[in-house]
Parts: sequence; C-alpha cells; structure tokens
Amino acid sequence: MFHHISYSALEYSINRAYKSRLKQCGQNAEGVFWRNKSTQIARFETLLSITNEASPNPKTIIADVGCGYGAMLNFIEQSAYSKTILYNGVDINRSMIKACWNNFPEKTHLFKVGRKASREVDFSLFSGTFNLCFLNNHQTWERYIFSNLKQSWLKSKFGIVLNLLCEKKANIKNQIYYANRRQFISRATEIFGPTYAISTPRISGDVTFIITKT
Repeated sequence: MFHHISYSALEYSINRAYKSRLKQCGQNAEGVFWRNKSTQIARFETLLSITNEASPNPKTIIADVGCGYGAMLNFIEQSAYSKTILYNGVDINRSMIKACWNNFPEKTHLFKVGRKASREVDFSLFSGTFNLCFLNNHQTWERYIFSNLKQSWLKSKFGIVLNLLCEKKANIKNQIYYANRRQFISRATEIFGPTYAISTPRISGDVTFIITKT
C-alpha cells in the first residue's frame, strides 16, 4: 500500500510538470524536458536500431512507453524504420496523448493513456521516460522504474529496450535521475533475465539497456 500511495504522488507531480512544460514550450524536444532535438533523435535511432537487430520479425510491433507528443512516430515515418516498425504509443499524461491525437488525426488509435501497451507487442521501448523525477530518494525511484518495467514485461514478447542517464553512483540531481550502470544491469538480470548495455552514441553519460526474453 505504501508503494501505491508513493507512486500515485510521484505520477501526480510528473503529470503536472509535463502538462505545464508542454503548454509553456510547445510540442518540441524542450517541451518534454530534452536538452535539444539532436539528443532526442540520437536516442530514437539507438532504440530502434537495437530493436530491429534483436527482432526475429520483418515487421516489429513496438510500444513507445512515455510517448510524449508522438515525436518517435514522427521520426519513424520520416525514416527507413517506417518499413520495419509497427508503432503504438502510450503515456500516463492525458495532455500528451491529446497532443498525439492532434498531431496524428488519422492515427489516433495508435495512442492510448496508460503505463504499458494495451495489447501484446514485440518490444516495449522507453526513451527518457524515467529521467525526470520529483523526489530525492533514488532507491524509491528505482523501485518505481522496475514496477513499471514489470508491467511492460508482461506485454512484451521479446523484451524491453530503454535508456537512462548514468553516473558512477546512482543519484538524483536537479530532478534528474542518474543510474549506476552495473547495478542496473545486475538488478534487471535478477528480475527479468539477460540484460546488456551500450553507451548511447553521441550522448555523453547516456546508456541504452537491452533486456531480452530467452
């Protein structure tokens, strides 16, 4: 019960912050707390290339968990990934999903309010979903992260791919969470199974983790 209450309070703070930021900055990288568009795109490219490589299917169904205003779908449609990726977006923030519906009026069925895919997908992807947080206890935030990953794991046929900022010690600074790469791999392996990591190209301190089902 304690965790449920804590997570509800966390998500209230997150939702309020993202709603305000979207209204203030608009539908762009800064509107979802990214430094700039190039880092946003670099993360998309890494997540999708790994997913394509890991998938046994010519067309791979993904859930973009924490999809924001739909930037990943826009990237996919403007790239070769449009031929290999079947997209679904989900976000706990209703304002973000409404923005997706406005941006893709003929594809509103691809976006839903929630914290996991509404049906089985091949992979669940998390691009910066867990960077911003509103507490000082990184252990609590890590429990929240794994609670969400567990829900998506049940909906993911082949695995999960996510990125996190990492430092030598797990910590929270200026409302940004930094994981410890080795500890995260160890915990994910313990809970889910084989977990791998690569440093995200062109983004200092960012790590992409691949958790696969064997």
